[in-house]
Amino acid sequence: MTPQEIRSIAYKMAAKYALFMGAFLLLRFAVEVSMQQYLWLTFFYLVLTAAVPFYAYRLGKKFVKETNEPLVGFSDFYTFTFFLFVLASLILTIGQYVFYQYISPNYIAEMHQTLMENLKLLEPHYPSFNTYQEILVDSPMPSPLQMATQSIWMYSIAGIILGIINAAIYRHANKKTEQN
Repeated sequence: MTPQEIRSIAYKMAAKYALFMGAFLLLRFAVEVSMQQYLWLTFFYLVLTAAVPFYAYRLGKKFVKETNEPLVGFSDFYTFTFFLFVLASLILTIGQYVFYQYISPNYIAEMHQTLMENLKLLEPHYPSFNTYQEILVDSPMPSPLQMATQSIWMYSIAGIILGIINAAIYRHANKKTEQN
């Protein structure tokens, strides 16, 4: 299989598995917003957060298996992981926008108010937070679209970082397999 064919499969498989990763990230988001009411979900949220890189690696291994190639290159594994996160973040963004705009339109304002109250509680102990508090008071409230689209940036950066890490782990594991 040529490198171009492997790269093409990486794009296709990233789009396919982004549906699964997007659903996983939506579940994580649902747990995150539910933590405010049910504190026991905090542990589940932490487990889901820790599972993100492992799940991405598992999907990457499925991509490698799908290519039927003994050795997929570092750049192809990285490309798959990066596009997996970019496309999954688009799915997450749609879910977040629907939540912020239609399901709980007061959520952003409530979180902003909670943050301001917490900063006032911390003010006597950490005077440096006064500057941060002043910035938050002066800045406008983010819109649901702004809140949702920040996930694209966050998960694209996560895709870059985890893509490098997962591709390095995959390459290292393959080198050990080749030596045996």
